[in-house]
Amino acid sequence: MNARLGHLLVCLYPHPWRERYGAEFEALLQTGPGDLRTLANVVWSALHEHAFPTPGLEIELPEFQTWCVRAPWAMFGLAPLFLLAGAYFVACSVLWSGWRIFLPGTSTPFVPIDGFAVFYFGFGRLLYCGAPILIGWGIGLIAARQRYNAIWPAVGLVLIALIGGTSQVHASGPSAPGGVGRINMDLALGPSVRGVPDGLIHALLILSLTVLPWIILRLQQARSV
Repeated sequence: MNARLGHLLVCLYPHPWRERYGAEFEALLQTGPGDLRTLANVVWSALHEHAFPTPGLEIELPEFQTWCVRAPWAMFGLAPLFLLAGAYFVACSVLWSGWRIFLPGTSTPFVPIDGFAVFYFGFGRLLYCGAPILIGWGIGLIAARQRYNAIWPAVGLVLIALIGGTSQVHASGPSAPGGVGRINMDLALGPSVRGVPDGLIHALLILSLTVLPWIILRLQQARSV
């Protein structure tokens, strides 16, 4: 496996685990295969270590745990929404700045691109598409780690999925020559596919991707008990 990729994979594990096993595990990864199966196993192992730390390597978060109990609506509802809003703001900023840098004079940034612009716009697109899933995984991981009641985590997952599935980005060209175009976002269900709104289909897909790790972690937790 590539040394840089191996180092990035090790960074997915909690800090106490990396301090004890990181160097040895990174050396093992570098001598092993870098196929998709290995990547999936390492990512899942890191997620499992966050949810169920190795005895003696637990990270104590007393204040965070207190807030999860006192204000679950904030930790699992408002906080993820603010994180998603921040991610969308950055994604739209990347689109707007890339429009000005790489596509000056065009009426829309949604045109064929090449060169470094592919990577620049690709970062914003990856953030826009991946933020709901990553935040949903975070909700599930925290809920499983804290052994928290399913109600508020489920509410947070549904809200994130709905917003992620129905959010749409629009670009409007400058009103005058030499002016600056505008990027805005709204929530819309979009066109229907066999009577089912396209946005709802996307929301269900996001929900299925985010809730599955949480369900697996809870099942493993119940089995260990």
